[in-house]
Amino acid sequence: MITLTDLDKYISSKFQRQFILKGINLSIEEGEFVTIMGPSGAGKSSLLNIIGLLDELSAGTYLLKEEKIEALNERKKAALHKQHFGFVFQAYHLIDELTVYENIETPLLYRGVKSSERKSLVAEMLDRFGIVAKKDLFPAQLSGGQQQVVGVARAIIGKPSILLADEPTGNLHSTQSKEIMQLFQELNKQGTTIIQVTHSEENAQYGSRIIELEDGAVVKDFKTSAQYV
Repeated sequence: MITLTDLDKYISSKFQRQFILKGINLSIEEGEFVTIMGPSGAGKSSLLNIIGLLDELSAGTYLLKEEKIEALNERKKAALHKQHFGFVFQAYHLIDELTVYENIETPLLYRGVKSSERKSLVAEMLDRFGIVAKKDLFPAQLSGGQQQVVGVARAIIGKPSILLADEPTGNLHSTQSKEIMQLFQELNKQGTTIIQVTHSEENAQYGSRIIELEDGAVVKDFKTSAQYV
């Protein structure tokens, strides 16, 4: 499903290259639940952004469902991005000028979903996350935890085949964190491929595989033994 071969990401200056990622070789199969871990500055978010087509690799190859990403134009990349990916960002990335309802609805508008279906799907998300009473509020009127919950609802409403999550529970209290991770596991059991970046050893155990990065390179790649239910 996802194959990265000899992937580099670097910033070039006049005299040298500063590597953010170097020599990454990874394959992620459809339906996996993968956790990317490592110290700050290891390249975790950069790798996630490249996988999600939010950033470009500097060298190497990236195959997504047999599509060679570096050979595609921006329009085709944007179409694949909308078609396959849902994102949960550590910094929320909600649209300040839109209400909770409108933020959650946004991915459906991009995909051209009909109005009646949009209303039904948004209502389902509001109910599922217990935020019906917040639907007409704007992001600035929400706590950090509430904004993150809205971000998760927005990420999964379009039923993406690949869910990318960058520190998805970093701003949540322990109960909310557990609920989100159990939701991710449920989505994974239903067939969604999940790739998360986290510092939490506990959250890492919800998945089936851990990839550890250090100084932009993969230093460990192993299956987990603990499985939450």
